[in-house]
Amino acid sequence: MNALNKQGMATTTNTAFVKAMALAGALLTSFVVNAESSDEPNLAPFSAASIGIAKKADTEQAAAQEQQALSLLQQAAPAQTVGEAAAAAVKSLAPSLSAKSPSAHRVQLMGATPMTREQVIAKHTSQPIPSSSAASEDPYRAPVYHSFAIFDASSRLFEDFDYDGFYQTFSVTFDVDVFGSYLNERADLFAELYLSRNGGPWVHYYTTDVFTIYGDSTQDDYEVLTTLYTGYQTDHYDVLIDVYEVGYSDIVATISADDTDGLYALPLESRDRDSSGEVIIVDEGGAVSLFALLGLGLLAVLRKRENGLNAFRAK
Repeated sequence: MNALNKQGMATTTNTAFVKAMALAGALLTSFVVNAESSDEPNLAPFSAASIGIAKKADTEQAAAQEQQALSLLQQAAPAQTVGEAAAAAVKSLAPSLSAKSPSAHRVQLMGATPMTREQVIAKHTSQPIPSSSAASEDPYRAPVYHSFAIFDASSRLFEDFDYDGFYQTFSVTFDVDVFGSYLNERADLFAELYLSRNGGPWVHYYTTDVFTIYGDSTQDDYEVLTTLYTGYQTDHYDVLIDVYEVGYSDIVATISADDTDGLYALPLESRDRDSSGEVIIVDEGGAVSLFALLGLGLLAVLRKRENGLNAFRAK
């Protein structure tokens, strides 16, 4: 029986080693490290993550929501460099480190090919649904009559690690009002958010969840927090917000940097440009050295398991 247990432990150790090395190889062999570069290669050319919050009037509750959202953005950050990918491979050996927050699915990651505003509008208008219930020349043709306005929109800046005045994380908060046939009219909405670099085209970066507003209430603000990971050059960015009513294809309200200074010329840059001042020097053997570092981490794990096996044998 002892012999079988020993054999089982050895098999488990070898299997873990093989899996880890295979994972590390898959992550690392696809990338070539430039011997003249002091930066590690990025895994994605253009990426960002956002999370939306339907805010309430309670200041403490809103602050707690914001802190939780910032924490989720940190947890959801994808590996951006070869080094981070190798570290993730080692950490994956510990199941406790791979657990995700139950609400991490709320974070929306944007891929390498975001759409322009024109493409998003075309996608919405191509759907076989009514155009809008908002104000029109003949409101009696619509089953429900609503009119909408964005009362206010503002922005805040977070996380500037290199202190150059350009931030990798920011938030946009806006308040939409609805007016209809009844006092305190209700409407279900969602919004599309865009960034424009220094007057360039509007590029989509987030679609909110569906949220509900009531009349001209001041207690139904919506905040979107975003971290730019890669691909955003150090520059000033304007923000535009298009609001849609659920079940309809037309924009019912819009606001941009042309309407308020709160969305104008945000100083932003992606995390890969927001260096804390530490420089990683990669020589000609950079890729091999990375394997060596990974091997050292795996060796430590294997030695710990071997010590446990020796202790078991001693018994």
